[in-house]
Amino acid sequence: MKKFKIVGGILIAAGIIVISSAIGMRLWAAHKENAMINDFQRTIAQEDKKPNADASTDAQPPADTKAAIGVLTIPKINLKVAIGEGVDLGTLKYAVGHFKGTAMPGQKGNFCVAGHRSYTYSEYFNRLGEIKNGDIINVQAKSGTYTYKVYNISVVTPDHVEVLNPTSDATMTLITCTPIRIATHRLIINARLVEKQ
Repeated sequence: MKKFKIVGGILIAAGIIVISSAIGMRLWAAHKENAMINDFQRTIAQEDKKPNADASTDAQPPADTKAAIGVLTIPKINLKVAIGEGVDLGTLKYAVGHFKGTAMPGQKGNFCVAGHRSYTYSEYFNRLGEIKNGDIINVQAKSGTYTYKVYNISVVTPDHVEVLNPTSDATMTLITCTPIRIATHRLIINARLVEKQ
């Protein structure tokens, strides 16, 4: 009986450690994400104060690869998240990621962004499946705020890399794994630039 109590105590302690670790990772991810957004918005505020601010500052990714290049907002799913440069694991832990080599926010071409679903952290695109044609996606960048309207939704296999191909007009492509927790395919959301502020 005493042996069972010891084993039970060990299992309970292990469970507490696992749960605490998961909560800690979520809190740290939320802190890092908020810090990226706040740092970006402070940068915007400082740029606005400069005379003759350069409107082409988004033409190239930032030198600081840990800095956000923008903030993505999707009102329908109550999402506000920093956009990092690159789609490596380190970036996607705390932000959604811009595919290097694709267009920057507001530019002509295909501005491509990837994000995780249903991880211990980085659940930014968990509700992306709720998006419909006509829904609005906003991107705040150093050169302005851009409004995109969704015009196409599809599901493809991971080898369909043509979703990253350039476009002749200013578009955005959001990419995430689907179905949630199975991730055999990719959910693709295509949107077109409709307004710049």
